[in-house]
Amino acid sequence: MPDRLVELESKVAMLEHTVDALSGELAAHQRTIERLQANVEALVLQIKRQRSDAGEAIEPHDSPPPHWGGGS
Repeated sequence: MPDRLVELESKVAMLEHTVDALSGELAAHQRTIERLQANVEALVLQIKRQRSDAGEAIEPHDSPPPHWGGGS
């Protein structure tokens, strides 16, 4: 078998291994992201429930903070 063909087959095998490894890492990262999203959603619900139980209004987060000089 010519050396060039052996070299190309070797490179393809290494690339396949790299793709498989990256795919596994990507799947692990996706599971972590999904877990973190669920945690954030649970925390948001918990905060809303606590504020609602205490009778506090939930402030919108789309208004600029006072130190930006919007009102005075």
